Amino acid sequence: MQIQFGPAVGILEMTSLASGYAAMDLLVKKAPVRILEGSMMSPGKFFILINGDEASVFESFNEALQKKEWGFLDSVLISQIDPRVLPAMYGLAKEQVKESLLIVETASMSSGIISSDAALKSASVEIIELRTSRGIGGKSVFFLTGALDAVEAARESVSEILKSRGTLLRTEIIARPHQDFLQYFNLSGEA
Repeated sequence: MQIQFGPAVGILEMTSLASGYAAMDLLVKKAPVRILEGSMMSPGKFFILINGDEASVFESFNEALQKKEWGFLDSVLISQIDPRVLPAMYGLAKEQVKESLLIVETASMSSGIISSDAALKSASVEIIELRTSRGIGGKSVFFLTGALDAVEAARESVSEILKSRGTLLRTEIIARPHQDFLQYFNLSGEA
């Protein structure tokens, strides 16, 4: 099954579960956007990921942000997301680990998406996987691969974009990862 993604995304993370459901309804009523994710996450937060054309996502996203009482923890609007990010969230990226591996851990879903997008746009790297929110306490973790100098450049990009947000928790570079490590974590890019 091939999933078609639009070029723009909006991400909302909220403190209220009830407001999260109300926001989902408002988002799709305001403009023709698709809800890719709308779910509870630990500890008692709600996240929404919408996708579509730039104008529709912008219109819905900004309408929701007007509801200050909904308790937004984080929000991100990306008008032209790198086309490799969303497939990586849904297990559709099939990249093999190359020379080096960059592992990035962020404090929120929004930060994981915006920083993986920035890294892919700034360096000659490929994304293997992007895990967000559920089961990891609202955090995100993603895996990039490429030549050592490329993953180092990607790490700099991630650090720069998340510096003002304060949501970068940790990065690790593994040069020449061992095959047993890759198989254990199923990071080889093989089905």
